[in-house]
Amino acid sequence: MTKKRIFITGGSGCVGHYLAEMLIQQTEHELFFLIRDPHKLKFNFQSRPGVHLIPGNLQDTTPYIELLPSMNSAILLATQWGGEDTFKVNLTGNLSLMQALNPQICEQVIYFSTASILDQNLQLLPQAKTLGTEYIRSKFMCYEQLQTLPIYHRLTVVFPTLIFGRDKDKPPSHISTGLDQLPRYLRWVRWVRADGCFHFIHAQDIAQIVLYYLAHPPQEFRQFVLGNEVIWLNDAVQELCDYFGVRIPPWQLNLTPRRVAFLMRVARWLGAQFIPWDDFCAEYRYFRYEPVVHPSRLGLPARCQTLSELLAVLDIPATPTRAVRS
Repeated sequence: MTKKRIFITGGSGCVGHYLAEMLIQQTEHELFFLIRDPHKLKFNFQSRPGVHLIPGNLQDTTPYIELLPSMNSAILLATQWGGEDTFKVNLTGNLSLMQALNPQICEQVIYFSTASILDQNLQLLPQAKTLGTEYIRSKFMCYEQLQTLPIYHRLTVVFPTLIFGRDKDKPPSHISTGLDQLPRYLRWVRWVRADGCFHFIHAQDIAQIVLYYLAHPPQEFRQFVLGNEVIWLNDAVQELCDYFGVRIPPWQLNLTPRRVAFLMRVARWLGAQFIPWDDFCAEYRYFRYEPVVHPSRLGLPARCQTLSELLAVLDIPATPTRAVRS
């Protein structure tokens, strides 16, 4: 593999840690990590020569603007989940960084968007722009402007689905933090059925896919949804109950869209707060994408492809509590 100069943002996050470990241990590339807070790093990023930490963030690209034209590749993971700086980071910052890259030198930019802005046909979902959270809207607006960039034909855009991951030297993804409470949730979830589906993927599998694409630069603009095969909600509940040894009752309430809407109205009356995107998701339900890319489709070993494998990898014991079994 030809040695490259690679600029990486978002290295202190969950996916960033898995990716950094692979890049550092499995390649000889010269790596430039833009790190907002070095104290968040869980392992030694500078364990070999040729790895550089650049303190900074995407709100102001000025300090490293002269460095970017020399990069052979860029991996843009950094994101802001909400707050007043969301559009400065997810929209303005990413576009400014890509604008500074030299298309004659940079052979690829791997830019992380989100599958939430796509419909089932992999086209832009209009409601994501009008009803989405600040995070989703900023990702939507950034994607809309990609084709204006000089580097456009060098872009590989990836749309992750639900991301899980954590380890002793890796921070948890946002959605992984509540998984230890699954047995408690199953006490109530097992009594209902609902129509819907989703995809998920482990952060280590994302890192493997990125390394694969890094070694196979594009000839033109390309994009992929990252995730394992689709999982239907009722099948997911059954698999989780089997994992924790929880019995599915013989009778379940069918949560039709009308019933979900009614329950949300009751929850609002009781003080719960929902945003327009919550209402849309409750009605939309089918977050299904085809095709999706996961390691096995690229001839790579997958860290986990089922929910049971995911829970085992995340070190969540299959030990039910007495309250759940009752």
